[in-house]
Amino acid sequence: MSEQEGTTFLQWRERVQNEASGDRPQMRLLMMVAAAVVVAGILIGTIVLMLS
Repeated sequence: MSEQEGTTFLQWRERVQNEASGDRPQMRLLMMVAAAVVVAGILIGTIVLMLS
């Protein structure tokens, strides 16, 4: 991996972190709710399959 690719990756990572935490708190909340819904769906699905 060249230094230019590493710098590009670091810039991309920093931009993603900034967008997730600072600029749009509503988007961060939405993503947390979406993740919780997915986890709950997986758990409920697993329980239903185990009981059937």
